[in-house]
Amino acid sequence: MRTVKTGLTVLSFLCSYGIAAQKSTETIAKEIGFSSNSVENMLVVQNVNGPISVEGYDGKTIKIEVEKTISARSQALLEEGRRDIQLKIEEVGQRIYVYLESPWNDFDTAIGRYSNRKKNGRWEQPDYRYYLDFKLKVPKNTNVKLATMNDGDIYAKNVHGEEIIVSNLNGAITLDNITGKTDVNALNRDINITYYKNPSGDSKYHSLNGDVNVTFQADLNAEVSFKSLNGDMYTNYDTEKLSPRLVQTKTKNGKKAKYNMSSEQSYRIGNGGIQLDFNLLNGDATLKK
Repeated sequence: MRTVKTGLTVLSFLCSYGIAAQKSTETIAKEIGFSSNSVENMLVVQNVNGPISVEGYDGKTIKIEVEKTISARSQALLEEGRRDIQLKIEEVGQRIYVYLESPWNDFDTAIGRYSNRKKNGRWEQPDYRYYLDFKLKVPKNTNVKLATMNDGDIYAKNVHGEEIIVSNLNGAITLDNITGKTDVNALNRDINITYYKNPSGDSKYHSLNGDVNVTFQADLNAEVSFKSLNGDMYTNYDTEKLSPRLVQTKTKNGKKAKYNMSSEQSYRIGNGGIQLDFNLLNGDATLKK
């Protein structure tokens, strides 16, 4: 396991003082590369409070910029937050992990997840607020896994790896001009995806309280399953039913859809092949070319 020390370059620092609150903002920059060149290399970015933005480019290194903001009621608590909240970078096998490290959350690279610390049966919480804004540039062919929980959306553009996994608890997900097997899950906001090249592996699109809108290339060959309690699926692809019926054409937001797929059904597009699983609770899904 290779650990990248967080002796990172501080580019800017700002403190503002008021009667009710203190605030500190600093920008941290780092550049790192994988130890080996493999199609299985994956960048894992895990945030708690704040957004993540990733852009693919033609370079060979991962460029990381994180703006860290701490706010507190007193200068002492502000300094405590500045010490507690850190950026951690580790390379384990063929994965590079970039994540928030704090006394309040334990990140386990073995499972790729956080666990909160408890005291007397209750979740521990700091006496200050923290917010991290992640901006990264990655080699275009990098596989990525991105996740955040609060106060931020996730955006990825021009990422052309073999796999992209994204999870957001309370924010939206936007993936623009991407490729690869896809697994996305947004609990309370919309998912919007456009593909540069259709995925070559089975993919999942899940949302609890948002819509899922996906634009594929015209030559899509897939078998589509759709399940929703309170939503519909719309597509302008020709489809062949694999289980019950197609219902009459409907409109969504003033735009006419070629088909409206009924809930809990399966359909074939083109010659079939990969599985595309749309699972929603209270939103609609749009699958178009």
